[in-house]
Amino acid sequence: MGFLQGQVAFVTGASRGIGRAISVALAREGAAVAAAARSEVNLQELCAEIRNFGGKAVPVALDLRSEDSIRRAVDEVKSVLGNIDILVNNAGVMALHKVVDTPTEVWDEIMSTNVRGVFLMCREVIPSMIERRKGRIINIGSLAGRRGYDEQGAYCASKHALVGLSKVLAIETQKFGIRVHVLSPGGVLTGLSKELRASRGEPEDSPEWMTPEEVAQAVLYLCRQEGAAVTDELCLRRFASEPWR
Repeated sequence: MGFLQGQVAFVTGASRGIGRAISVALAREGAAVAAAARSEVNLQELCAEIRNFGGKAVPVALDLRSEDSIRRAVDEVKSVLGNIDILVNNAGVMALHKVVDTPTEVWDEIMSTNVRGVFLMCREVIPSMIERRKGRIINIGSLAGRRGYDEQGAYCASKHALVGLSKVLAIETQKFGIRVHVLSPGGVLTGLSKELRASRGEPEDSPEWMTPEEVAQAVLYLCRQEGAAVTDELCLRRFASEPWR
């Protein structure tokens, strides 16, 4: 029996990459996972994989750009699995453009998904956590939320904003027993970073880049924190990158 037995976890962007790895890791520790994304086919495959090893998971159709979609998704999860104990805001989008070349619609899409979507998810889920005086929110940030990177103006802005939002959430919910964490990884081998790796001339499966499973293990580390200690932000860098930069 895993240490998350009896808990319900809601993971956004669960159909692939980091979100998929997080969903599997949480399910292996006993959590009932609501795997949410726009890709229904991939979600069905993920949930089937989890059920095959004895875990519990349900696919949830979700468009983070829509308040109605978010509201429906949260209501569905509550009716099927129960109250949400762990919210992992993982879904994100990225595009490479110089700031002066960034189309407005690209900027809006990145900010809408990476920041507004997280705000809406938290606003929908937190009230039940406050009522029960417990809960955990893990916002998947990025080292781009701490530094600036060439051609990542919109992405860096969105991840910096996510950190600011998380700080306020932590302050406002601490008295209700809710723990808010930011997990900020550097380069991870996902579809999101494929264009970035190509732009740097790095191989598709570079061993110097982290795997989604390594990020998922960091999520489990945060989920284990129940005592007097708490991690506000956990940063993961590639071992091959410059330390303490």
